[in-house]
Amino acid sequence: MPNVRTVSEHGSFRLVERDGRYAVIEARDGQVYGLHGEAGNRPSALDRPDATEAVVAPGDWNAEDVARRRFEELTARGEELAHKIW
Repeated sequence: MPNVRTVSEHGSFRLVERDGRYAVIEARDGQVYGLHGEAGNRPSALDRPDATEAVVAPGDWNAEDVARRRFEELTARGEELAHKIW
């Protein structure tokens, strides 16, 4: 199993890294969520060490600068955005 680590966390969002590729996920109420999919239909899993693999599709891992930009955009928009996409 690939080693996924949390690089940064702000509010409900996490910037995670796996094998030099990066993604952003959301963690709420003991679950983690991918950011793709319609509201209420995003991939989710229990918030465990292996959960990221279940909610981030292979094509959704990015270069660090791309993922950091997305993470910063999401955290800047704060809880208002989290409630809309959740």
